[in-house]
Amino acid sequence: MAYLNTLISQHFPAEELPAAVRAALGKPLRRAAALTQLTLLGSLASLPENRRHLPTALLWQSTSGPRAETLALLEEVCTGSGEPMPFDFLAIQPAIAAAQIQPFLPGLQSASYFPLATVGQGQWSLLLNIALNWLDEGRYAQVLCAHLDLTPNTAEAHWLALSHEPLENSPIKLQLSTIKPQIKLADTPDFPQHLTHWLQQSDSSPRHLQSPAAYRLALEFTRI
Repeated sequence: MAYLNTLISQHFPAEELPAAVRAALGKPLRRAAALTQLTLLGSLASLPENRRHLPTALLWQSTSGPRAETLALLEEVCTGSGEPMPFDFLAIQPAIAAAQIQPFLPGLQSASYFPLATVGQGQWSLLLNIALNWLDEGRYAQVLCAHLDLTPNTAEAHWLALSHEPLENSPIKLQLSTIKPQIKLADTPDFPQHLTHWLQQSDSSPRHLQSPAAYRLALEFTRI
């Protein structure tokens, strides 16, 4: 069992990401790829300052990944227009985001990236099952799950923060269920928005998220 403490969806015009980071930190994040900036903004928004030192894992998925940085690097190499700098190569590695945000999230101990192949589909069931297992084992005090995507014009992020113990304002309890789901939620990139919409409704019936890989089990979300 775990508790969802934060449900966040963020949308930024792509050109405003550096300014949003500067506003959050009071200074720019130098030589950071757009995905790193988006990861930082969501992490800080998902965890209050008094919980950023606790043992934390980050699980994040993306359909776009560092595509823009990769294409820019390939063009530079293939056209011979210039010699790529070391940070140009680092920008195409999704894992570098964890290293660059750790100074601001000192409790971050583990980060895993899950690339997606199909636009409009997510793997929230996988991320949340992993998070639930790690919390049950006591490996971390909290787990951040996220979907991050970038287009030439927009930056979009959806976040869930989970812990084994409920916080003061934890809105949802999460557990594995063997009961046949009655109301299934779609596993889409904006899944946290669907949970937020459900919380705003009067219907308090549990919701379920089912993984195709475990058709007899479902993640059950119960309002607290």
